Amino acid sequence: MNKIKKWRLLKEEDVSPSRWFPLYKHTVKLSSGKIIDDYYLSKVGDVSMIVAVTKNYEVVFVRQYKHGASEVLLELPAGRIKHGNTPEEEAVTELEEETGYIAKNVEPLGYMFAEPSKDTQKTYGFLVRDVDHRKMQKLDATEEIEVKLIPAKEIDDLILKGEFKATDAVAILKLAQLKAPDIFK
Repeated sequence: MNKIKKWRLLKEEDVSPSRWFPLYKHTVKLSSGKIIDDYYLSKVGDVSMIVAVTKNYEVVFVRQYKHGASEVLLELPAGRIKHGNTPEEEAVTELEEETGYIAKNVEPLGYMFAEPSKDTQKTYGFLVRDVDHRKMQKLDATEEIEVKLIPAKEIDDLILKGEFKATDAVAILKLAQLKAPDIFK
């Protein structure tokens, strides 16, 4: 029998400093009965991320500056899920906009929480094989993106060398490797 119980939300107050960073102050009741009246939670929004593999078994990555990290990072194509889009639709859209590659026959990999203690964000992962490069990038005003193709068999070495700094990208890559090991041999 599971003794751990969910907390009960008693009150939620929007204390967001801006539309870019939605922040909420919660009053919660723990399973022990104790009341916590200053638990802060972010609701930045869910993300879709895609592992796109070419016919030559190369994984499509993007290199771009991330202001929160203050670094140029190597990542998988990804983006916040826009209102009205499914996670899969957003993954396909982000792949096309950021890289010009077209996704067909998308396979879901699952989802995970980026920071489950302080944020509601889920990162959804998808896999697509045999992508074709057919379009130009359609970048947002804040995006400068370099597309980089890396042989799938080199991914583990790059993870070990610390080339990937975004934990969600590493986790989604590992899910892809476990669900489609034939790609990464």
